[in-house]
Amino acid sequence: MATAGFSVFIAADIEGTTGYVNWPGQPPEDSRSKEQLTAEVNAAIEGAQEGGAQEIIVSDIHWTKQNISAGELSGRASLIRGTKRKLMWMDFVERCNLVLLIGFHAGFGLAEAVLPHTMDPRIVKLKINGYDANEALISALTAGCFGVPVGMASGDRAFINEVQRFLPLIETVTVKEARGNFAALNLHPERSTGKIKYAAKTAVEKGIKGAFKPLRFNEPVEMNLELVWPGYADALSLVPGVERRAGREISFTGSWLDALEIISLFVNWIRVVPGIFDKFK
Repeated sequence: MATAGFSVFIAADIEGTTGYVNWPGQPPEDSRSKEQLTAEVNAAIEGAQEGGAQEIIVSDIHWTKQNISAGELSGRASLIRGTKRKLMWMDFVERCNLVLLIGFHAGFGLAEAVLPHTMDPRIVKLKINGYDANEALISALTAGCFGVPVGMASGDRAFINEVQRFLPLIETVTVKEARGNFAALNLHPERSTGKIKYAAKTAVEKGIKGAFKPLRFNEPVEMNLELVWPGYADALSLVPGVERRAGREISFTGSWLDALEIISLFVNWIRVVPGIFDKFK
């Protein structure tokens, strides 16, 4: 539960921000991308506070999760930074009343989407109760376990179309439209931040009035996970309750939070097999 007044949790990724169309290698590309991420997060913070939020927690969720500097955040917002978290990027959401998703992207395999993937390139397929799971669905289900709804999301058009299928009532901002997976028509950054600020303000105003409901699947949930290498399935099959379905596939039936911990175990603590991605070069 929130500790003081109406609290907002902002999960901030980078692939769905304005201008970001490929994973860059070296600065200055990295620094410019992080500046735009911070600008879009700050727009969401400022809008949320104008809408009535009194406390803001920002979760940096991209890659090593060290893309945002705490001192650059508006409104004295708190920042969760660093990787290997139990709930992936949703730890501390239980202290909040509403979730905003900033800079998100579509899930793996989607055409006409900017950099579509789900958490880790070693994951080929992730289904939850038969639904293809993207990072927004994972965020919403995890927040829903603590009674916290999602109120707003920003990203590319393919992501927005995807998220509206299971969160049709939330506020959305489309900052770019893909042409293939590595190119997009982008809004001017000032237009993006303006739209994000307005959408965050509107979402918080609606959230205070109880307009959004937490997303929950009836439990037990069924999770099916397909990986790029059989050895990964070997490792996960050692976890109690995990069933080996095929050479590279495992399944688990139980609570969503238990399923999420299995995903976290794989993404955060099972190392990449050397040379596993050579064939993709």
